Amino acid sequence: MKKKIISSILLTVLLIVQLCGCGRETDGAQESHLPEDETVGSSESGEAAVGTGGDLDAAAVSKLTGKDNSLDAYSLVLNVPVRTEDVELAVVEQEQLFLGASNACYFKRHLLEKEEESWDEFTLVNAQGESENIIIDRENSLFCMGGVPGTNHSVALTTVLREGAMRFVVRETDEDQKVLREIPLDFFEGVIETFRGLPSLALDPSGYVHMLRSMEGQWHYYLISPEGELLADYCPQEGEISELVTLYDGRVAFCVKEQPADKGKETQSTLWYMDTEKGEAVSLAALDKNPFRLTLSDENTLIYADSQGVYRTGLSGGEPELLYLWSNHGIRVTDVCAIQADEEGRIAILYEGFGDWNYLRLEPTTEEVEVQHITLAVSPASKTVYQSVVTAFNRRYPACQIELRADYEESALMTELIAGKGPVLIDTILTGFEEQKKLWQPLDEVMEQLGILEELHAPAVNMGRIDGTLYGVVPDFELSTVVTGRQDLKDWDYETFLRCVEESSGLEAMFNGYGGDYGTYFITSFISHGLEDNYLMDAETATTYFDTDEFRRVLKLAKRYCIMEEAVSPGISMLEGKVFCNEVRVMKPEQLAMYRGIYGQDANYIGYPAKDGAAHFLVGREPLAVRVTATKEEKEAACAFLSMFLSHDVLLEAAKDDNYHLSVRKDVLEEQINRVNENTNVYVSGFDQFRVGDLLNKELDAQKLYELLEAARPEKYFPKELRNILSEELGQYFAGEITEEMVISHLENRVGLYLEERK
Repeated sequence: MKKKIISSILLTVLLIVQLCGCGRETDGAQESHLPEDETVGSSESGEAAVGTGGDLDAAAVSKLTGKDNSLDAYSLVLNVPVRTEDVELAVVEQEQLFLGASNACYFKRHLLEKEEESWDEFTLVNAQGESENIIIDRENSLFCMGGVPGTNHSVALTTVLREGAMRFVVRETDEDQKVLREIPLDFFEGVIETFRGLPSLALDPSGYVHMLRSMEGQWHYYLISPEGELLADYCPQEGEISELVTLYDGRVAFCVKEQPADKGKETQSTLWYMDTEKGEAVSLAALDKNPFRLTLSDENTLIYADSQGVYRTGLSGGEPELLYLWSNHGIRVTDVCAIQADEEGRIAILYEGFGDWNYLRLEPTTEEVEVQHITLAVSPASKTVYQSVVTAFNRRYPACQIELRADYEESALMTELIAGKGPVLIDTILTGFEEQKKLWQPLDEVMEQLGILEELHAPAVNMGRIDGTLYGVVPDFELSTVVTGRQDLKDWDYETFLRCVEESSGLEAMFNGYGGDYGTYFITSFISHGLEDNYLMDAETATTYFDTDEFRRVLKLAKRYCIMEEAVSPGISMLEGKVFCNEVRVMKPEQLAMYRGIYGQDANYIGYPAKDGAAHFLVGREPLAVRVTATKEEKEAACAFLSMFLSHDVLLEAAKDDNYHLSVRKDVLEEQINRVNENTNVYVSGFDQFRVGDLLNKELDAQKLYELLEAARPEKYFPKELRNILSEELGQYFAGEITEEMVISHLENRVGLYLEERK
């Protein structure tokens, strides 16, 4: 029985992305002091910088996909992966890849431990990049597959029950998998051996079968009549047959590779054709090279592909003309299993790159295409986060190339950005994000038109929002929250939290930590979540609350419970009542199973104290933003990069890395959850290594994860200048260098002045 699964192949590539290193707060960022009425990007002459106008066009972004440059005689019109399913615990018993007139096929046999559970599949990809996956059960198993030149039909070697015995037949099927004919191979006996990956079976338009078979360690070419009679069994005296070759006129040839006696010379490749009338092998072309694959595009022209590109030459291989240089188009080719050309000049290729097989179609270049160049600025520590994605982008978008730079000096970068110049894509770890709002391009509309936002978790998307508008994107995030051993507590604001701490007896610490001064952290982060939500000041009215009984109370509690002589471990110390609460980070879905094992089935994830009640926070790397003064074309290229950066394939591969956390994509996060099993190990700082084991309950942990995620909001921090003031003064106080009244006075004056200047 056959089951069809139809899907559309997105023009993406799998790649290994090491999204390592966490984002940090905006330390080192230069704050923009542009007046409200000053235009970002104005030049010294007062003229607006180029590229400040023009709305982003989502359709133009989409059209960048597959758009080649015009650096060579040929240009790409299609480049899509050809994939079959990777089956766990299955042995790939056989596989072939071959080309049709306007499609590509990948056939694979999956052999499982129980033979009755084994199955075959083949994937067809058409010239529009659409994929059709066909599943074949073991009862209808195929030994190998091939093509029918000039058509999109396929041909397969299989067995049928005839006269009480299993007989080999060659079966031709059309594009709808309807059987058109069966050719009996009554002469055929013995073990079937075919090339893995290379074309080794074909049916020409006249009905002749062409097959490669291994006999006693030598590869033989079989020519079989439409009635199933073996007409020729050919094995060259010198060299070895490497593969079948489809020619421009529907004929099927075969290639012989011969190593010259002179070891210093290259392997010679000769193209042969079996004359059906004479039963003799006729030489068609010879090449003193060993390319990946070759074919003919007409009776006088040889086309071949090697690791450098695609070439055209005469039948003797002299003075080859370069048609397409892989490196000019960001394509890396490690192997080619099939190449096909027609008399109109079109070329189709099945090539391997980065571990995947891809279907590529080339046509003569007819128009000049300018290559768009943009720059992505990142910190040196973040370079590996983006390197693989940039490489893949440049391969996928030959007409738009990104330069990755990690050598920007931060103040010089800010000077360029404020002047309306510099990189188009910016990792805002270099600049700060929220305080540089006017430098960034709003992304809501184009991301929505591209259909990206609906694929992402909204709370995580909000990490890239400023005042409700999307200005940046993040690929992953962490959940930061607080758990308490008191089940009676359901919510708390700042005042409630402080009162609960004061009323608790037997406390040794307020929360877990590594030892040292946590008083500054407690005041600037634990009970402060940016200018709009904190216990210290009202930024809107420039009012401070340092010279108050409430702040003196905070200093007292911080000095008593947040100055740790040694590390305070999370877990048991809180359950025993020695520690009031624990801060926990959820970076991987499996960590929730560990927290259940430590804190109990009904762990109380109450959240951090905040102005309007307890809150869970999303934290992680700084958003990636687009410069607002870039040209329309630069912005469209940048948005194409963001779209790829947030694609399913890229982030699913990234999720395999230990340094990638909870995915911003809904489907990838779901797959992260589904990957958890009894053997999953959990590593969390402060805890011993943990194995999920019998605590596995994916449904329960997923429910808790989504519950926390839906209630969470992006963590906010004080601006760098204010953070530095608070850290400096509080650090001196907790180190015993200044008195309580001195720190209060200093903070009143310095923070008050800062807030007044911001008004």
